[in-house]
Amino acid sequence: MAASQEVGQRLRDWIYDAIRDLVERGKLQPGQRLTETHLAARFGVSRTPVREALFQLAREGLLEPLERGYGFSEMPMQALLARLDVKALLDPVVVANVAESGTVAHISQIAILSDDARRVLLSDASSFAAASAVHGLQKTLGTACTNHVLARCFVAAEDDFLAARPLLLRSMKNRLMTSDYLDVFVKQLVSRDAMSAEAQTRAYIARLAESCGMQA
Repeated sequence: MAASQEVGQRLRDWIYDAIRDLVERGKLQPGQRLTETHLAARFGVSRTPVREALFQLAREGLLEPLERGYGFSEMPMQALLARLDVKALLDPVVVANVAESGTVAHISQIAILSDDARRVLLSDASSFAAASAVHGLQKTLGTACTNHVLARCFVAAEDDFLAARPLLLRSMKNRLMTSDYLDVFVKQLVSRDAMSAEAQTRAYIARLAESCGMQA
């Protein structure tokens, strides 16, 4: 039974990654419908791991349930701004915690992921690929937070923000702003400057909200 569950989980994770990859490469367009039957035939698997992968993607906001299947739709700007309000409350506190209490190993990993994210942000990669790179960094930041209650709230908000970040990073101005922020943010973590890291994160999110508000 345990072996069967492990195989099922690997299949679900593989299909989840495959669908995410389609989104990141722009192969799924707004309005396009996905069904369990079509995807199961495409990947040569049963409908169960497909259903689980689609459910997880819907939980994260990348897909939305439709009457028959799932759809990929772009998040409205007002919904993005509402999520930025939440991140303005959580992110600065988490960053300060990691600067103060995060392990050297975690901070080193965050530095590597930050360099990777900045490369993607400054390339011609899609906004979905850029969002995925920043998401990986943010999830590691949550893992490094030593306040576990705060970390759970942060990770839940980050998962919810995953669907909003492609819209955020469609603007080259916001991509450059994010790249500049990450460059300074890592230096502040390494130097354990919690106060500056917290203040800079709060200011960065405020600038993003202002930029997106102008677009709205």
